[in-house]
Amino acid sequence: MLRGITAAREAVGSHERSGHTLDLVTVPVLAAYPGASLVGSFRRAKPDIVVRVDEPETDDSLHILVRHGHSELGLAHLPLPHLGLHVVELGVQELWLAFPPGTDVGPGAAVPLARLHGADVLGVPRGSWQRDHVERALREQGVRTRLVVEVAHREALVPLVLGGAGTAFVVRETAHAAASLGAVIRPVDPPLRQAYGLVHRPGPLSPAARAFVAHARAACGTG
Repeated sequence: MLRGITAAREAVGSHERSGHTLDLVTVPVLAAYPGASLVGSFRRAKPDIVVRVDEPETDDSLHILVRHGHSELGLAHLPLPHLGLHVVELGVQELWLAFPPGTDVGPGAAVPLARLHGADVLGVPRGSWQRDHVERALREQGVRTRLVVEVAHREALVPLVLGGAGTAFVVRETAHAAASLGAVIRPVDPPLRQAYGLVHRPGPLSPAARAFVAHARAACGTG
């Protein structure tokens, strides 16, 4: 209710005010790609808008924070549980494999999931989209791996790979950054992809949120 009142006040008084605030909640893997580039280009276009980026306790709770008004917009993997939220699909995120430097991954551009049977892998905690997506794909292929490091700080995954701790599933953009530091990277066969987009409650948005949605759609080629 309070968020709705604030949005209405900002909409009515937008011509009198130069500064607004955007509340965005997103999971860490989307906060890095594409969240950082979207927020960065948005701030350059709208320097008077302050952006507050929050993180849910678990990936599954993101839609609840938006539904209850904790954040006006959510950047989430899709589809979400049906809670009456409006969805703006923006693109698709893909997971790749990052191996320690010098790893012989065999011929071929992509690594079949079956080749990971018995491999030492690094993982993020349960309740995250990334872990759930990977474990589901491995089960479907009948592949059993050995989780040797579980790390809550996802920014540590690449340094752990570079240090030889094991193999990690990371988003494609992170994989390319890891390759520049010496990691061996490959796409996965079958591909691990999932759509992502912005979600918000039905009804009018604040001027800041409305501007961000339009900017994200234009930047991702969906608007």
